[in-house]
Amino acid sequence: MKRKILMLLPIVTFLSPGVALAQDGGATADLTIWAVISTILYGLIGIALCVVGYFAFDKIAGLNLQYELVEDQNQAIGIMLAGVFIGIAIVVGAVMIS
Repeated sequence: MKRKILMLLPIVTFLSPGVALAQDGGATADLTIWAVISTILYGLIGIALCVVGYFAFDKIAGLNLQYELVEDQNQAIGIMLAGVFIGIAIVVGAVMIS
């Protein structure tokens, strides 16, 4: 699972500069290297905070999520964890925008 997350990290980071274009309404004249760098940096910070949130949830819930997801293949835990990730991403995104 860690390998899959690490393999997706460069792809997500590479696609992050599209956020800078969306914020400006499509005008590419204001797209500077600093806007791209800050977008990538905020994307990496957001991903890191989601990972920290996962470990915090793992400790607070008192479950062995690795065992439940991989070995026991508990789909309910997977769906619950997806909701947790979405919730954390919404909070992190709202904090980064403000």
